[in-house]
This record gives sequence, C-alpha cells and structure tokens, in this order.
Amino acid sequence: MLRELTGEERDAYFRGIQPIWGGGLSEDRFQLFQRQLADAPEARERYRILGWFVQGRMASGMKAYDLRGACGGRPLRLLGVGAVFTPPELRRRGHAAAMLRAAMEAHAAAGATAAVLFSDIGVRYYERLGFHVLDSRECTVEAVDLPRPADGVRPALAGDEPMMTRLFAAGRNAGRRFALDRDGWTLRFQLRRLRELARARGMGEPEWGMVAEGHFGEGAAMVRLARDSVDVLDAAWSSDEARDRILGGLRDCLQRAGRSRVRLWPAGQLAGVFTAPERASAVAMIAPLIRGAQVPERGARTDLALLDHI
Repeated sequence: MLRELTGEERDAYFRGIQPIWGGGLSEDRFQLFQRQLADAPEARERYRILGWFVQGRMASGMKAYDLRGACGGRPLRLLGVGAVFTPPELRRRGHAAAMLRAAMEAHAAAGATAAVLFSDIGVRYYERLGFHVLDSRECTVEAVDLPRPADGVRPALAGDEPMMTRLFAAGRNAGRRFALDRDGWTLRFQLRRLRELARARGMGEPEWGMVAEGHFGEGAAMVRLARDSVDVLDAAWSSDEARDRILGGLRDCLQRAGRSRVRLWPAGQLAGVFTAPERASAVAMIAPLIRGAQVPERGARTDLALLDHI
C-alpha cells in the first residue's frame, strides 16, 4: 500500500537516507533540516514523503513533487521523483519498483502526464519502469575563465524573487525544449531548502544569489555554496552586458567563498556559454504516464538547470 509518511515513519525514512544524501550533516541536524523543509509553507501541496507498506511495515520510501513543465510548447503536469530508498535488509524484493508504479499510477489518475527523476544508480533500473534517458550535461568553470567583477551587481535580497523568476522564465528556450516551469514555486522552494540547510549547519542567512541592474539591462543568478564549488542553480539576463556582469559577480562570489570554480547545468541562456561534457550522475530521465503524452524523445536536449534537481 502507498501512503504519505507521518511521525516516526517519516523520521525513519530520514534516518535511512542520511548516510546517502546527508551532505556532511550529523543525523540529528539532517533530521531537523528535513523536517523543517517538509513542514515549510513552500512545501504545502507540492512536496510529499511517500512510503510503500507491506504487511504494515514500511518497505520503501520516496519524495514526490508536484511539478509543472512544458515540451514543444505544450504544458505538462509532472510527478517529480526523488530520494528513493529501501532499507538494506529489504532490498532486491521489488519494493521500490512496486512503490514507484503505484505512485505513477496515482499521479496519472490525479492528472499528471509524465514523471521525471535524476538517477545516480544507472539507468537500466528505471528503464524497466518506463523511463528513458534525456541529455545530461554539466559545466565546470574556473574563476580565471570568468570576467572580472564590475559595478552594477549586488547580492540577491528578500523581495528579489519575482524579478529573478521573471528573468528565469524568459530564459527558457521559448518552450521548444523540455523544461520545468519558472512559476516562482521552484525558486521559493529551493530558497527555503538553502535557508533550512544553513540553519541546520548553524549559519545565518546564506548567500543565495545576485542581481545585476543598470543601463546595461538586468541579470540574475541563484547560487549555493557547495563543498568545493559555487553551484549556479539558474541564471538569466536581458543583454550580453548584463550576462558579463553576472558572470563577473560569480567570480567575485568565488573569491568571497574561498572556492575556485563554479558548477552548472547548461540550461536556458546558460546553454552554449561554456563547454559542457556529458555527466554520469544525476542523469535526467522521464516516463510518460498517459497515452499520447508529449514528452521529449530519448537523448533529447533539455532546459533542466541545477535549480530543478530534486
């Protein structure tokens, strides 16, 4: 049986995924981070923790996101699948596959047209469930390869989210490639994730983005500080000069954070700016949930940015 996890069930799931996706947090701090995120207003109705129960025992768990997207100009409602986990003693019995099939059927009945995930375990397992691989690329850029900082760039502040959402939405490739919507929810939810993660690490407000404004136009980037890089979750601009200001702002961010490189997925206006080899982890995959669903073909290029990684 598939149902939403509550109380100790949810805590047990968080304990199980902590060694895999804990990001260096202790079990207690990881639990706090995950509980705060799951209970945040931004999570309401769009993010759930599901479990598969066999004879009353939780046999597998997952995160389920209610996402919006488009492909070829046609809108898609999507089930986003994340953090699929089965306790070690219950593996290789088909529990995760049964859970995923049930979740896909339930979301199809509720109006979802496709499911999307990012696989770190190879692709064959998910291909057996109806998923196929999309193009997955990643750029790593050293600080010396970015423009020097210039005036007109400042850190993103509370209240900048609508402007950033507008720029990110305009930067999607006019709907031709598969992309997740920039309707504001994704940015707000990921910003909540960054803030709760900073609190779990005993930090204050994290540096989460930058904005460029002036006679040259507008630009914005959303970032997070990783262990050895600054990750660009998404970025967009209204002119080439605004682009260079944002890239220079990223170089300045690297210097302040003591990192030497930025990492990004080449989506939207970031596509083609830097050389982007294929990546072997977080491989994007999609599965149609209804007959005739408009989904990208196997191996198709997408406009999935790090902001979309669930």
